[in-house]
Amino acid sequence: MSNIMLSRTVTYINHRVLPKSCITSQKMFRRSMCITHRVGNTIFKLNSSNKISRYSPVLCASFTRRYISNDGAPLVNSNNIEINSTTATESIVENIPADVTPTNLLSNIPDAPLPPVPEVLDLAAPLAEPTFASLGLGGWWPIGIAQQCLELIHVSCGMPWWATITIGTICVRSLLFPLVLMQQRSATVLSNTLPGMQKIQNRISEARTCGDQYEVARSTQELLEYMKKYNCSPFKSMIVPMVQAPIFISFFFGLKRMTNLPVESMTQGGILWFTNLTASDPYFLLPVLTSASMALTIRLGIDAPRLATMGLFRYVIQGLPLIILPFTLNFPSAITWYWLSTNIISMIQVSILRLPKVRAYFKLPVTIVHPPNAIEKPKSFKEGFKSSMRNMKIAREMADRQQLDCVQFNKAGRGPIPKTYSYNPTQDKLKISQAVGKKT
Repeated sequence: MSNIMLSRTVTYINHRVLPKSCITSQKMFRRSMCITHRVGNTIFKLNSSNKISRYSPVLCASFTRRYISNDGAPLVNSNNIEINSTTATESIVENIPADVTPTNLLSNIPDAPLPPVPEVLDLAAPLAEPTFASLGLGGWWPIGIAQQCLELIHVSCGMPWWATITIGTICVRSLLFPLVLMQQRSATVLSNTLPGMQKIQNRISEARTCGDQYEVARSTQELLEYMKKYNCSPFKSMIVPMVQAPIFISFFFGLKRMTNLPVESMTQGGILWFTNLTASDPYFLLPVLTSASMALTIRLGIDAPRLATMGLFRYVIQGLPLIILPFTLNFPSAITWYWLSTNIISMIQVSILRLPKVRAYFKLPVTIVHPPNAIEKPKSFKEGFKSSMRNMKIAREMADRQQLDCVQFNKAGRGPIPKTYSYNPTQDKLKISQAVGKKT
């Protein structure tokens, strides 16, 4: 009977005491599962990977302590400690020093990223610009290189297309500046030696009119020696146009392909009244300004004495802006803007190089102002046209005469001997000798 009463008493105590101990242990674990205890030279860590039910004294759960020393020693796992009562659990909490600061181990875990909002993606999609390679532009041909240079400036600097074209033009003209100096130096020397060259050229024209080939050859050789002596040649003035021509053509066709595609950003990359660079100027102001700037460039870059040396060809150069105007009316605004910016930069360069201080800095020769009688006055268009036609006619006659002389010379040397006499005495002697031979 006493054993039964003792068994009931133990059962009652287990029902009353042990649940309270379990609750206390669980509260302690919730509080300390994210706390790191530093005791002396050892860091006391609670392993949070076990379930809460394992730490219940009823189920005889255990927890693992790990020690990490300050000197970098490896981690050591202690034996499983069984907690059978509330007193053992509370003793662990009481032994924690007062200077230990709690640290939340979960605070270093970043928050999960928010999912993308469809509205933001829809707004950002139009801002993305495809590359020229994806559009079929670019490459390593001259046209493709020009397109890649424009794309590099546009993407790197974040400029609109009208500013990109302007900056590209400035870069190209800056690279050609040494050739511009060479052209200006050669043109100045040619202008200073113009009177002597005109005298020799007049003698050559007179000799051609008279048909004196010997005098033409002698005067031509004298003109070559004169040009070699003063280091002046009209061909040196053509260096810049010959070098600039392929560059201009590359940018011209490169911009044309970009506008024909078109590149979407160029439809809004203009300025002022020409905001759409893929379409032609609706007011035709850009083509007119391009032709006017070209005329000013010719006036500033080639002065009157240099035009006089070109003969009739100078009228073609002066009329070139009017000739190209009808063709540029339907060009896209990107092409006409590039052409206009090129002319403006060229005009600024030539205007700056005309300043005395600038010419002295770059060691350009001083232009000599000749007296009015030293240089022939430029002929009018009518007189120049008549003179050119007369010289062409004389040159054609001289060529025909020379060809006829060559034919006669070959015929005389290879054909039969022409009869230039009416009496041949050798024939009479032959007849007498034949008659004597028959008699005998």
